Amino acid sequence: MATTKPRKKGRKPKLQVEEVVEEKKPSLIQKIFFWVIIPLLFISAVLLIAAEVTGTNVFEKAKQITGASTSTEKTNDIKKVNSNNEKQIADLKAQLQEKEAEIAKLQGEVEDSKSANAKTKIEKHRLEVQIKKLEKGKDDTKKEFSDIVKTYENMAPKASAPVITNMKDAEAMKILSSLKPATLAAILEKMPSDKAAHYTELLSKNN
Repeated sequence: MATTKPRKKGRKPKLQVEEVVEEKKPSLIQKIFFWVIIPLLFISAVLLIAAEVTGTNVFEKAKQITGASTSTEKTNDIKKVNSNNEKQIADLKAQLQEKEAEIAKLQGEVEDSKSANAKTKIEKHRLEVQIKKLEKGKDDTKKEFSDIVKTYENMAPKASAPVITNMKDAEAMKILSSLKPATLAAILEKMPSDKAAHYTELLSKNN
C-alpha cells in the first residue's frame, strides 16, 4: 500500500488590497474652528501679551467696561421711569383740573338755583301782598256799595228816581238789581214811563 506524502503547507498568497483613499471635505464645525476660533485665540494671545508689556490689567478693564455698560442701562431705565412718572403726573393734573371745573360748574348751578329760588320767593310774597290788597279793596268796595244801596233804600222814591235815571245803564242796573223788590217798584213808579220800561226790560234780561 502506497503511502501518500503529506503536502507541505505553503504560504497563502497575499491579496493585494487596493486601498482607496477618499478625500473628505472639511465639515462646517471644522471650518468654524479653523477660520474663527483659532484666529480669535491668536488675537487674544497677542492682546494679552501686549497688555502684559504695557502693564494693563485686562480683567480690571473688562470690569470697568461692563460696569459702565450696566450703569448706562440703569441710567436709561431711570430716565424711562422718570418720563413715565412725569406723564402720569401730567395726566393726573389734567384730570384734577377737569374735576375742579365740574365742581365749579355745579357750584355755580347751585348758586343760580338758590338765587332763582330767592327771586321766586320774593315774587310770591309780592303777589300774596297784592292779592291781600285786592281782597281788602274788594271787601271795602263791597262795603261801600252796600252803604250806597242802603242810602237808596232809605231815600224817598221821588228823590232817588231822578238820580238813577241820570246814571249810565251799568251803574243804574247795579243799584236797581240790589234794591229790595218793594223799594225797586216804588222807584220805577216815580220814573218816566219810557225809562221805567227800559230798566224793567234790562232787569228781566239779567234775571
